[in-house]
Amino acid sequence: MRATSRTLSATLAGVVTMAVTIGGFAAASAVAAGDGSARAADEPGSLVEDHSYPAAAQILQQRGIKLIKGDGHITYAECGPTPNNPPDDLILVQVADISAPGGPNYCFKTKGSAGHLTMEIAKVYFIRNRDSGNLDAKLEIKDDPAAVEVETLEPEEWRPVGEGASRGDAVLLELRFPASAA
Repeated sequence: MRATSRTLSATLAGVVTMAVTIGGFAAASAVAAGDGSARAADEPGSLVEDHSYPAAAQILQQRGIKLIKGDGHITYAECGPTPNNPPDDLILVQVADISAPGGPNYCFKTKGSAGHLTMEIAKVYFIRNRDSGNLDAKLEIKDDPAAVEVETLEPEEWRPVGEGASRGDAVLLELRFPASAA
């Protein structure tokens, strides 16, 4: 029995040594090859959330608007069967360009008690707030000189901006709720 356990121990030691040698060789080969696979296997992935907007490239291609980042509490949504007058729980952004891909209306749904979404939507001329809570809309108005302004909208309020307010083109930069106390 003693001989068997010594043989088993020697065999296990040999297997472990061989595994370590092969593993070390593979890691050294990966580093020498410069493929970074050894680093990737040894280091954990990033746990930092950058809040980039999911499917932003697809929305840019299909609708021509750039959604940059947010906290997930304001999301792009379909405006429904009557895009000029979508459901009251949606934020409506209208642009002056009627030839925009998918039409001139863009809708956003909110959830939770607070949220924000940064974006770039050009030629905005009207914003309609949803039916609950105040909303801040940060816009770059291309007057002479250009200025960045924040418009605060009450629930269900329609607000002309940019050309809709007889000013220069407006680029919507951010939506945020609840509105900040000014």
